[in-house]
Amino acid sequence: MTKLVVYLTFIPWLLYFSSVCKNAIKDLKRVRVNKEWIKNNIFKIFHFENIILFAIFIYFSANYKDANQIWLVDVLLFSAINLYLFFNRYYDKNRNESRIGTGDVSTILIILLLISIPLIYYVSTHNYVVTYYILFAYSFFNYLIVYVAKSINDLIMKVIKKRNRDSE
Repeated sequence: MTKLVVYLTFIPWLLYFSSVCKNAIKDLKRVRVNKEWIKNNIFKIFHFENIILFAIFIYFSANYKDANQIWLVDVLLFSAINLYLFFNRYYDKNRNESRIGTGDVSTILIILLLISIPLIYYVSTHNYVVTYYILFAYSFFNYLIVYVAKSINDLIMKVIKKRNRDSE
């Protein structure tokens, strides 16, 4: 039963992470990322209010790990934080209103592969606290993850185009 509950806690995280990644894909699609852009958009890239929520989770999970009901606290706190962040996204002034196109599907597939890493870690170790830490890190560094996925996608597309030109 406890494993099922932990699996269910991944749903609010997936909702939140997919919403921030969707916004990051739209933002990174139309700009060239350089030091100047990062400097001008640092508060758009890193939501520092998330650090406070993540710190609360880390505080309880690290300082009260021997408590009787810490499992329940960790699970509920992780879910509540991610649900709050997901619903709070609708009030974010930095939200991009443009649409994701079909050209972004391959980038999304790469992001899905990257998302599977912590989930596979949980399936193999059943260490939910470390998995939650990793998922929080994914949420905080979402722009970096999208940028890496977009770079991998661009590299793959470049290789495919080159092979098509060479085969003709």
